[in-house]
This record gives sequence, C-alpha cells and structure tokens, in this order.
Amino acid sequence: MKVFNSVARFIVGGLFIFSGLIKINDPVGTQIKLEEYFTVFAVDIAPFFESLKPLALFLSIFLSTLEIVLGLAVLLKYKPKLTTSLLLAIILFFTFLTFYSAYFNKVTDCGCFGDAIKLTPWQSFIKDIVLLALILVLFINRKKNEVLSGLKVKSIALGGSLVFCLLVSYLAITHLPFIDFRAYKVGTSIPTAMLPPANDPNEVPKITNFAIWSDTGDETQNILTGTKLLVVIHEAEKTDLKAYPDLISLIAAANKSMEIIAITSSSGAQFEALRHEVQLAIPYFYSDATLLKTMIRSNPGLVLLENGTVIKKWHYNDIPAAQDILDELRLWKKVRRSI
Repeated sequence: MKVFNSVARFIVGGLFIFSGLIKINDPVGTQIKLEEYFTVFAVDIAPFFESLKPLALFLSIFLSTLEIVLGLAVLLKYKPKLTTSLLLAIILFFTFLTFYSAYFNKVTDCGCFGDAIKLTPWQSFIKDIVLLALILVLFINRKKNEVLSGLKVKSIALGGSLVFCLLVSYLAITHLPFIDFRAYKVGTSIPTAMLPPANDPNEVPKITNFAIWSDTGDETQNILTGTKLLVVIHEAEKTDLKAYPDLISLIAAANKSMEIIAITSSSGAQFEALRHEVQLAIPYFYSDATLLKTMIRSNPGLVLLENGTVIKKWHYNDIPAAQDILDELRLWKKVRRSI
C-alpha cells in the first residue's frame, strides 16, 4: 500500500504539473476553451454561464496555476490534507466537464493538455476517472503523507512556482506562447498540412478548415500563393485599438515590398467601421473566427506567409519594422536553398 501511495503521488503530481505547464504556455487558448464550455452550458443548463465569459482569461490563469502549484505540493508532501482536498474538488469539476462533453458530444476537445496532446471526449473522461481514483488514494492516506519538516523551504518553493506561473502567463498573453503546438506554427506548409500524410492516406489532415473568401468569391489559393503579410483581426469589435498606429506605420513602409491583406471573421459593416476609425487602407477577406484564433493568439496579429508556409508570426506588442520582415524572408529563402 505504501508503494501504491507513492506511485499515485508521483503520477498525480506529475500529470497536474505537466497539464498546467502546457496551459500556462497558452492562457488565451484555455480562455477560448472555457468560453466554449460557458456557451454550451448557457444554452443547456442556465443562462448564468454566459456572464462568466468575461472572467474566462482570469479563470484560465487561475486554474492552470493552481494545477502546477498543487502538483508540486503533492510531490513535496506539503499540507496533504489541504492539498488533496483541493485536488479532489478540481478533479470532480474536470470529470463533470469531460463527462458532459463525452456523453452529450458538446465540446469535442476538452483542452486538458492544450494543443499539445489531443484527446477524444471519452479518452479525457477515462483519464479523469483514473486520476480521481488516484487522488482518492492520496486523500484517504493524507495523514500518512504528512511531513512537517522543511515546511518553510517547501512554502518558498511553492511561492516561487506561483510567481513563475504568473510571469509566464503575462508574457504569453502580451506576446505569443513560448511553444506553439498548433497546426499553424512557424515552419508549417499550410497546403501540405491540408493533405493526408503521404505515409498514411487514411489519416486525417492536420488542417481541415482553412478557407479564405471575399465578397466576390474564394480567395484561399490566392492567400497561399506568393509572399503575403496577413493582418489577422479575429473580431473587429474586440481588437486592441492601441496597436494600430504602429501597425499603420508598418503597412505604409512595407506595402511596396509585399502584399498585405487583412483577414477577419467580422461582418463587412463591422470591419468597414474599424477601417475608417483606424485608417486601415488595405484589402480584406473573411475567414472563420476559430481558425483565426488558432492561427495566432493576437487581435490584431501578423502572419507572414511564403507560398502558404508560415515564416513568422508577431503579436501586436511586437510589431516589427518593414526591414525586419524582409530579413526574415531572406533568411528563410537562404535556409531553404541550402536544404
């Protein structure tokens, strides 16, 4: 029983830290997933859940940080009564979410491990049931796991992990995730990713929903041909207006060197209102909001494409100079020629 208790402690602690680290790397991604849950619950359970959407980013950071801190606390045997009680509450909450997703087929990806590891709803539920059983073992044996020595050092370690989580969250939100696990990460050839893998034609393509259109027709192939700097604006009504002075300056400097196109999920009327407000004098096309949020976690954000390959992405807090973009293109072409 002692060995099983130790195994349970390492599995629970390790998985909670791993899950939290992946989410803390991309808090906006977890925010989007929480908003998806709140939308479903608002329709199926109670309209109250719609009011939680503005809190989604805060809850994303809070839950991800709590996962890491509690995972570390389990490994350090820090206050096991408090730690296991909190773990039990969290896993019961997550188990409800994954069961609801699986049984009612509402949210097809729970986001348990962000975009790094994709699980089906039933796989997520089974994973949570296993974790629930292991946490119950730790909860039952909480007194046996209590170690009073080194409490001050453990408290400092947990405090340091809290500061680390908040710092990583802040940097990931105000810039871009440190590690991009999504289908549109730098180096991805979108046209290739839209095809089934050559070694397994029966496998689903990594990108299945890439589509760009204008008021006059399909623009997907146009976007995937030649050099394009995409100004991605998820939703015109939620974009950060403070970013546009620098963005407009970049467009003025780079417009003669490359084709610059805005992509949005907003209606034509909404986007026209934004264009006039910020003086965004470039053509614009439309796409799906989920696709754009997957492509870049910034509103607005910049995506540099060369024949459909993602060369570089920039958050609006990191808008580059025109020369920097040209340097990125030259470097990429040089590397490609050397391969």
